[in-house]
Amino acid sequence: MRKILHLAIAFAAFLAASIGLVSPAVAAGDYGEKIFEIGNQFFQATDSNGHFTAQVTYVSGGRPFRENPVAFSFVISPYLRSIATGTMQCRAWQSKNGALTGASDYHSIPPGYIWHWTFPENPIGPHMEASGSCVFPVNAGGRTGTANVRFLFRYVVDGGGGDAASHRQAALSGTSALVSSASIG
Repeated sequence: MRKILHLAIAFAAFLAASIGLVSPAVAAGDYGEKIFEIGNQFFQATDSNGHFTAQVTYVSGGRPFRENPVAFSFVISPYLRSIATGTMQCRAWQSKNGALTGASDYHSIPPGYIWHWTFPENPIGPHMEASGSCVFPVNAGGRTGTANVRFLFRYVVDGGGGDAASHRQAALSGTSALVSSASIG
């Protein structure tokens, strides 16, 4: 029994090291802050867990509930796709100044799919967050389990009215822009 426990612990350590798994406190994907500005409206980042993008479209006088929509995409890494054995359940939600806005997205998608969604309401100035996760079954070297790939992206939409410096100062005092982590259990 003790030998089986030691083998299980050793395999878990090997698996975590082989796909770059880390605890949330030391998560992969620390890409810094993003302040969207007119003329600088796109963000992308890649780490061992996947590829993430975000892009704001500035809208003035647009339709109701469409204030500077931000479109996002996320696709898991080639390695995670290679060990995935089933459909991913992906969820994202939005926060404004630390409180949930009610905007969210949920998709049941295949592992190679580029998951994309839009949060339509992004006013000038507040500190916004897009966070989420994709959960899916895996088989790594004959061992089965469930992967949970999480991300967090912090951003500010700046209107170009001379307030970028104050947004930048406030944003950089917080945590990183994109933090992704994965765990297999």
